[in-house]
Amino acid sequence: MGIFIVIAIALIVFTRYNASFYQTPIGEVTKIVTHHSKTTVDAQHNKDIHYTDQLNIKLLNTAHKGKVIQVEHQYNASHTEAQPYRQGDRLLLHINPSNHDAYIVEKKRDTLVVSIISTFILLLLIVGERIGLQSIISLIINTSAILIAVWLYNQHPNLNLFLLMSLAIIVTTILTLTLVTGWQSRTVVTIVSTLLGTFICVGIAWLIITFTNSQGVKYETMSFLTVQPKTIFLTSVLVGTLGAVMDVAITISSGMYEILQRSPSIPVKRWIQAGQNIGKDIMGTMTNILLFSYLAGGLPMLLLFLKNGNTLTYSISMNWSLEICRALTGGIGIVLTVPLTILFMQVWYRWKGGRTQ
Repeated sequence: MGIFIVIAIALIVFTRYNASFYQTPIGEVTKIVTHHSKTTVDAQHNKDIHYTDQLNIKLLNTAHKGKVIQVEHQYNASHTEAQPYRQGDRLLLHINPSNHDAYIVEKKRDTLVVSIISTFILLLLIVGERIGLQSIISLIINTSAILIAVWLYNQHPNLNLFLLMSLAIIVTTILTLTLVTGWQSRTVVTIVSTLLGTFICVGIAWLIITFTNSQGVKYETMSFLTVQPKTIFLTSVLVGTLGAVMDVAITISSGMYEILQRSPSIPVKRWIQAGQNIGKDIMGTMTNILLFSYLAGGLPMLLLFLKNGNTLTYSISMNWSLEICRALTGGIGIVLTVPLTILFMQVWYRWKGGRTQ
């Protein structure tokens, strides 16, 4: 554990003083020279405050390292277009080579990102120990598999993105569940339940969309797509549903397995009922988690639409319609996974020579 803490601290310190490794000009705000404000009101009577700052910025790299330049920065109190910068902030800059005029591209955030990731990893290792390490490995594998699928599709657009992502999630499901529970017969139950629950719910979504000719599904809200939007939508449902379905499958299978370990003489009907009770408890919470996760991403745009005088119905249809569709489809997968997992656990129990009564 100690070596991980040392590595984390070293990475945080490195990202704080790594400006020389960047080709993009980086500067540190040394002083806010002037600070002007002006109240603005738009056509919808929304009030905001527009600020204009003159910042002294000391360059930390390039041939002009050490030089102090003055840059104008404009932002609103609502932070809709830009954010304020304070003394000590490090910024990525663009400097015009002809007249040396400069403007701010964005804040240098690598130190913050590394700090958050390091904290997350350390907490996993402290709380989860060996399982925490396995979780980190599975996260890396899952992310890599999805990125590889996207990269392959980007390199070869003639490939089917849905099939590529299907192969990716099959691999990630097998590896993740094997890492978490170890390779044993009940792991196969969880894998099969997860994949069946995921693909059946996506299949149901495909059938409904096909037979209704995508009525009510606003693909136009997926901006700038140049490929078949239905494929992209179903692929996003596939990836988004997998995590929730996997959680349901592993919770039920692990719970039923633990009951058998502690009470090997439990009647089969009572054991099945226990699995059903576990499924009922987790089904509602996981459906809500899935819904809230999807809706959270579209919340800023929903509020922006409402602030600009759009009706609630229109704002929801333009920002939450696809998210609600994804959540409902994922909910179907969660509900289907409960009986599937219980059924396969019974098959597993009988295969292991268990009682039928």
